Amino acid sequence: MKLCHKTKIAAAALLCLGALAFAKDKTITVLHTGTGTKISNPIPDEETPGHWATIQELVEQKGRKFGLLHNWGVTWASITRIQKQSNRSNFVWNDQMAGAYYEMTTNNFLVFGSRINVDLFARNAFYYPYAYTFNKVKQVTTQTLLYNFDLFTGAKFSMNFWDWVTVSAKPGFHVLYQLHDKWHYVHVGAGLGLEAEFPISSRWSFNIGGMWTWDNANVGSNRRMRPFDFSWEYQAQLGFRYSKNKLNVKSFVKYSPRPPKTKKVRVIKPKEKEETKN
Repeated sequence: MKLCHKTKIAAAALLCLGALAFAKDKTITVLHTGTGTKISNPIPDEETPGHWATIQELVEQKGRKFGLLHNWGVTWASITRIQKQSNRSNFVWNDQMAGAYYEMTTNNFLVFGSRINVDLFARNAFYYPYAYTFNKVKQVTTQTLLYNFDLFTGAKFSMNFWDWVTVSAKPGFHVLYQLHDKWHYVHVGAGLGLEAEFPISSRWSFNIGGMWTWDNANVGSNRRMRPFDFSWEYQAQLGFRYSKNKLNVKSFVKYSPRPPKTKKVRVIKPKEKEETKN
């Protein structure tokens, strides 16, 4: 089977790109010698004993390597479900929930220029509903064991400003499962999240954010029990991020290394040779 001219050119281009990617991964990183001082920025350079490195040098040495970042914290959510009525006001149900979340995000998945990063994320949240209203009238639940599982995943577009704040926009796909007082709810939809991250130290960061989703609340058997016309959800979160690979260039708390552990070595004195008798 003969290949056309365009197919040969495309195959050669793919081969060249693969060779460049392989060569890029195999490049040897030149280790810095540490230009910092112990007083100004006391970060020991493990590669060069006796020298002190700055945050900028450590960031340059690590480079833009692919990795995973982990965020976790507390979160709050509000779910609104509306059933339209023709001859009266609409029926509105609202749930207020509190819980915790865990989010895993890629690092340096795609980089556009020097400021815009595109990464993938998956956010899991577990809620407990503490308030339930119908047309703004508080309802009394009959069950104690109630919960909500929330999944939000998609792409994360982030931009860093002055090394002090990172602003992110996160469009994604949303799935919700809730054990309600009377039956189960399953929502499927899409939404947008906004987040701001501030550096605390070289490895710790504080983030605050929220998200809004527009959902289909009639998934599965829900449409036969109580069909809803509209449903949306608000979420707010406060959390932290810890990472050894992605260091913060600037931070409110400077890193002070722990002194190296010293092991006590028992000195064994050599046995004295007995003097030979004459």
